[in-house]
Amino acid sequence: MRGHLRGTVAVLATAVALLAAGCGGAGRLSGTGGDCDTSRGTLVVGLVAPLSGELSSVGLGMKNSADLAVTQANARCAVPGYHLAVQSQDDRADPATGAAAAATLARDPSIVGVLGPFNSSVAQAVQPVLGEAGVVQISPGSTATTLTRGANAVTAPLRQYQTFFRTVATDAVQGPAAATYLTRAEDKRRVAVVSDGKTYGEGIAEEFAKQLVTEGGEVAARISAPPGGDRARVVAAVAAASPDAVFYGGEYPEGGPLSAALAAAGVRVPVMGGDGVVNPGYVTAGGREGDLGTSVGPPPETLPAAREFVDAYRQAGYPEAIGSYGAFTFDAANVLIDSAVRTLGEDRDWSAALRPEMVRAVQGFHGDGITGPLSFDRFGDVSTDAVTIYRVQGGQWSVVGPAD
Repeated sequence: MRGHLRGTVAVLATAVALLAAGCGGAGRLSGTGGDCDTSRGTLVVGLVAPLSGELSSVGLGMKNSADLAVTQANARCAVPGYHLAVQSQDDRADPATGAAAAATLARDPSIVGVLGPFNSSVAQAVQPVLGEAGVVQISPGSTATTLTRGANAVTAPLRQYQTFFRTVATDAVQGPAAATYLTRAEDKRRVAVVSDGKTYGEGIAEEFAKQLVTEGGEVAARISAPPGGDRARVVAAVAAASPDAVFYGGEYPEGGPLSAALAAAGVRVPVMGGDGVVNPGYVTAGGREGDLGTSVGPPPETLPAAREFVDAYRQAGYPEAIGSYGAFTFDAANVLIDSAVRTLGEDRDWSAALRPEMVRAVQGFHGDGITGPLSFDRFGDVSTDAVTIYRVQGGQWSVVGPAD
């Protein structure tokens, strides 16, 4: 089964401004792809993401990117007989809220699949809800290895949910890449490892620590720092360890202030984190010059197809930035759309009974996305493992280069 995602960004620029209301008569949708037959109704692409709160800049970029993919699909009459729509649910970066949002989406018989969430802890709560309903789920941001391979990911990996996939590489890729870069390129070998207690933060911190030792480094201190906790205690523990660097497993709303607090206490070594900190909000929250981060995949601006996506996003006039996960969301949305096309063919009517076929279509997908080649292994993980290193320079994240 072969997908064709790169062509989705080649729609005429005017297509990105079209809305579903652009009808040319009953059961027809006017767009740059011609008059579309929509007589069979509407198919819904669900999205669960943090649309409010501290991580809303990530979630809104995901929402807009999904909207762009669906708008372009409607403009080219992608699914014969159907109009596509995005239904977004705000999980507020909270697992219980995310599970409730997933349950709401799963009850809708027109749902063909769900994108998201961003947070791995929320994904843990969403997986069983959508899994039980048989709804395929593609996360563009949840990176915890346990989500696909279970608690014994190294010695006895076991797929947790056949319905769960992701277009983003796991912490088992990012964490070791960060440790290897820090020891080899930066010659930082005594590292204090701080993590926020959440699924993502703990997972990437553990993967980093294991690789650090493999590289001949030393975990100078292992410190738990739950969000909203006693930051002074954490800073004191790091200072007492006298590390060459600090690795932070967590997200930018807490990572930036931690970097600032360390500097204020005289601990001026660089802080490094994963994709959870590579966000403009990290710098505005206190992240310092020279701090480091990793993100999965190559920088979108270096890929021709991704540049077309960025241009189309800007022309669409979304008020929010694309964010770190917009490109991965765009790819995930197009995998769902392509899989729906292949499941329905030219003349099948959608029903919830086709959900298992959607799962199989996604599992068998092979194609080129704007983030690179896309396919999924037997665990539902994306096949690519590229990692990019970033550094705070001139008050913003700048690309250093590939992790290898």
